Amino acid sequence: MPNKEETKERKRMVVEEVKAEEPTKAEVKEVEVSPKPEILEEAAKDEVSIESEVELKSEFKNKEEINTKESKKSIPIVLWIIIPGIFLLGAILGGIVFYQRGVRSTQEVTPPPTATSTSGPTASASPSASMDLTKYTVVIFNGSGISGEAGRAKTLLTTEGFKVGTTANAATYDYTKTIIKAKSTVEEGFISALSTALGKSYSVDTLQTLSASSSDSVQVIIGNSKTLLDNPKCPKCAGEMKIATKDESANVEAGKRYMRTIFHCEKDDIWVVLEIPKT
Repeated sequence: MPNKEETKERKRMVVEEVKAEEPTKAEVKEVEVSPKPEILEEAAKDEVSIESEVELKSEFKNKEEINTKESKKSIPIVLWIIIPGIFLLGAILGGIVFYQRGVRSTQEVTPPPTATSTSGPTASASPSASMDLTKYTVVIFNGSGISGEAGRAKTLLTTEGFKVGTTANAATYDYTKTIIKAKSTVEEGFISALSTALGKSYSVDTLQTLSASSSDSVQVIIGNSKTLLDNPKCPKCAGEMKIATKDESANVEAGKRYMRTIFHCEKDDIWVVLEIPKT
């Protein structure tokens, strides 16, 4: 029979063996319980998916709110563009309609132009337009002292349409300006037309009345002052030169006498001498 000590050792060994086997059971139990973390992970995943859905929904809502705000902002901008455009289009259409009405009313109200007579002269009308220039015969006298001047005056008046009679020398040759002498019965329109025609070449003086006993109705005495020479221009400043003196000069060797006129420009102190031969 085994002794007590051996029995104790065996018992101790059994106990130890039993205690050694218990950890294996515990390990088995732990292996059996191990599915619990998987369940937790799936639950965590479900929670994450739920949270992501919530976040997506919130982001979608935020985007909708932003789009709504932007659309609300864009509406006033569009209105600011459309409304002035409508007013501008209406103004243009209204202006066109108003203009067409004005044109129609003008065409309806405006009467056709009628010929009217005016007492004053017009730009296109001349004194000789409504006057018979051959009604009176003009007699020409040369009082300028310039040879052939009466003939040149006759050509001028004939070209203008006047009826010219005889030409002769005046009693003296000291006439400066051209003089028109006419009877009181001569019409003013004829005198005006004659003065205008002579004024193209000569400096015309005031009208003088011709004696009623004269055989001529109209006489013209030509002077030595011509229109082209009355206001000569200074060759330097192009200003008007004034007459300084008028007298007679003589060329003893040639045996000729001249009507001499001296012009002076006060600005540039320039002198111009003009000598016209006398007959």
